[in-house]
Amino acid sequence: MSILVTGCTGLTGGLFLNYFSQVFPERELNCLVRPNSDRTTISNVNLKLNYCVGDSSTIETWENIFSNFIPDTIIHLAQLRHIPTIISCLNKLEKIPRLIIIGTTGIYSQYNEYSQDYKIAESQLQTYQGSYCLLRPTMIYGSHRDKNLHKLIKFCDRYGFFPVFGAGDNLVQPVHADDLAQTILTALQRPHIQGAYDLSGGTVVTFRELLTLVGKLLGKPVRQISLPLNAGIWSATLLENIVKERSPVRREQILRLQEDKAYPHDAAQRDLDFFPRTLEEGLRQEVELMRSLGMISS
Repeated sequence: MSILVTGCTGLTGGLFLNYFSQVFPERELNCLVRPNSDRTTISNVNLKLNYCVGDSSTIETWENIFSNFIPDTIIHLAQLRHIPTIISCLNKLEKIPRLIIIGTTGIYSQYNEYSQDYKIAESQLQTYQGSYCLLRPTMIYGSHRDKNLHKLIKFCDRYGFFPVFGAGDNLVQPVHADDLAQTILTALQRPHIQGAYDLSGGTVVTFRELLTLVGKLLGKPVRQISLPLNAGIWSATLLENIVKERSPVRREQILRLQEDKAYPHDAAQRDLDFFPRTLEEGLRQEVELMRSLGMISS
């Protein structure tokens, strides 16, 4: 079975390749990478990696790939927004590969600016004539390479406080990147599995409880600075208007912090043996990793 993986140099992709190599050592894999992708993170995995250079968002890239070979399975770990392009190219083929796609529970957001692209991508995926398995993780954490919690941990460690806009009682349920990577491998090993699965972490906490837990693991108190929601929205809007794309926080991010982001993962537990670690266990591992790298104080 030939397999093509996108996003393999990212956090989840690198972890997936490591797990894949443990089960299928020296197996051959095709990896779609951008011309400027840093491949050093996956250069030592015990696999025979064939690199296809291109951009998964462009029709030209997929047409070039399919002119050379058609994989039996495509594992798309890059942007969900690229799915309409991929489906458009696949619809022209006689052979229909199985798809394993990483989506996001962000599709449930009430803010259209954030969720609209995901909804369009999923609607396109539903028209696919072949088999697909869509995995929707919540916020991914577990490494200094994650885009979310490691920044929060660094801020709390350095400054000893964190701003809380509004009540701070919104629910979060982050999922560890390692648990996600293992589930991708399970989905690959179970070709009969089809449909969409939400993948959430092993613990549901409020945002304030998350900050308290971070302080506990850092061994220092994290002061929670309560700020009016309107002040946060006003400040973020002002920054967006002044510095545009370089703004460190966006208006919609402040608004989305007020949404609950906790979702049951019963179906994934039943069909994919998904038993995620607790948030305390996962954050402890991340804090220890960041300390070992000198990113936060010992």
